[in-house]
Amino acid sequence: EKGRRDFHYISFEKHPLSLSDLRNSLSKWPELADLSSQLCDDYPFTIKGHHTLKFECGRVILTLVFGDIYESLDEYRFMADCWYLDGFSPNKNPEMWSPALFKEVARLSSDGATFSTFAAASAVRRGLESAGFSVKRQKGFGKKREMLLGSITKQDLSSTGHLPLSKTNWAYPQTLIKNSVKNSTAAALDKDVSKSFDTVIIGAGLAGISTASALYQRGLDVAIIDTRPAPVSGASGQSQLVMYAKFPSERNKTFNFVEHCLAYSLRYYPRLQANFDNEFWHPCGLLQLAWSDKEAAKQTRFANNTKLPTNFIRPICADESSEKSGLKHSCGGLWFENAGWLDPKVYAKILLSDKPAKSQATITPFYNCEAKQISQNTDSSWTIETNSGLFHTRHLVIANSNDTKSFPQLAHLPTKPLRGQVTSIRSKQNSEEIKSTQCVLTGEGYLCPSVSGWHHFGATFDLDSNNESTNAEDNEKNFEAIQHWNPSWISDKNTEDKSLNDYDVKSNAGLRCTTPDYLPIVGLAPNFEQMKETFAKLRVGANSCKHLYGHYYQGLYVNVGHGSKGALTSPVAAELIAHEICGGIPPVNDTHKAMFSPARFIIKHLKQRRI
Repeated sequence: EKGRRDFHYISFEKHPLSLSDLRNSLSKWPELADLSSQLCDDYPFTIKGHHTLKFECGRVILTLVFGDIYESLDEYRFMADCWYLDGFSPNKNPEMWSPALFKEVARLSSDGATFSTFAAASAVRRGLESAGFSVKRQKGFGKKREMLLGSITKQDLSSTGHLPLSKTNWAYPQTLIKNSVKNSTAAALDKDVSKSFDTVIIGAGLAGISTASALYQRGLDVAIIDTRPAPVSGASGQSQLVMYAKFPSERNKTFNFVEHCLAYSLRYYPRLQANFDNEFWHPCGLLQLAWSDKEAAKQTRFANNTKLPTNFIRPICADESSEKSGLKHSCGGLWFENAGWLDPKVYAKILLSDKPAKSQATITPFYNCEAKQISQNTDSSWTIETNSGLFHTRHLVIANSNDTKSFPQLAHLPTKPLRGQVTSIRSKQNSEEIKSTQCVLTGEGYLCPSVSGWHHFGATFDLDSNNESTNAEDNEKNFEAIQHWNPSWISDKNTEDKSLNDYDVKSNAGLRCTTPDYLPIVGLAPNFEQMKETFAKLRVGANSCKHLYGHYYQGLYVNVGHGSKGALTSPVAAELIAHEICGGIPPVNDTHKAMFSPARFIIKHLKQRRI
């Protein structure tokens, strides 16, 4: 909408309220019950990190950042228009009210930003003034005798909107920094030109359709093209996609990254499902079995080193494991209460036809359409040459998995295809029925609850084959593997005499797109040669170049490398692409953005002197 201005409220909280305490507090205002229920229904897990809630069709956005204020502010580059400083008085909370805090507030303030606070102590006034704010006192609200308010009058332009030099400036383009933190309207092309769209997405797998929906929700006209005859027809096209997160046993950067993606997706899928009758999200729970001594020891370390809400992840014993799955287990495991599996076909149908209220935007699919070449025009727009003609766009998103490297601009990305085959069995007529698990089971592979009598399990991992045809040998491997890590499944009797010949069998194979660090590649596409030249000094000093920003193609984005974890990572990845195109506050902090960044391998390989 022309002139539209969204409202984005960011709250930093070291000790977040529990959901029960929040409900109790809000019950004091029954006249706000309708609004309060929306907040409570979407309230996130109380785990450290970044949580985004959307209301009023995305017009009102609440970002909750749970954690220490200094660690948290250091991870962001937004420009705030207004600050409310509510950290108790300096006498009760002295560690918060420091010159470092006031400096961070100024760094993250837009021109003319205002503030208010109930803390009227002299130390607060002097700290704000030293950071560049004009400050005045006035009568306080309620029982507060005085309060402070004011606005920023001077800023250190060398630091405003930037992070300290120790942070990952290379993940940001110098010329786009301001645009990336302010709300903006995507530039539109001349609609009279044939096949012109605000955004064109190449690839209609899980990453592509999620990105299309995220951009469409922001009012952009999107074209999505794919060489196959239908969406999610490649590696994303299994009958059941498990939403599974594999954590390190100790908290580190990777742990925090996986935790954030899991928390995001566990709220994203139910929120979307609530709007549709066709069921695509099946939150049956997921049990990660401690099926071996090695896995049991790892899970014990995980439980001892990490304290998570019990409704997020918790260890359970063998008896409870058996109760959750409906099968007999001799071991316990980690219970992911709200996880489950995704039906990608139904999910794709919903995303590509979902229309927000009063939206004039469209998603237009083009199947059996091969993108042969991409080129940037003098006005920074992009032209895509296909077997169905030319497409024109301001924003081009490459989400076509292993084919991404066919474009010269992206040939440097270190992705590899990883073949995987899933096996499905069902009981033959007049034979003993196979007992279905009630939840997703994972161990050396995975097993899903049955659908129409079919039990899907797997999967193989083969780096040496690019053949998407199925074969009997891999079905045997899957069958042998599941009897090893989940021996009680097929029957409560001895399964050694069981073979695939006893069942109806079918299978599905695909080529997952993987990366060396097993994390997705998401964000603006870097200019490889310019990055190498600018950051050449990294070859002789890994800590050099901290003040430098990256070189990126304007309007070219990548969303690939999700491997077998697309159901886990594609929702937040899609939101990150939408943020980089449309602006606003990103769905991830600065560390996670760098872990997603397509430029991270260039930086790493320069430090290792590999390029």
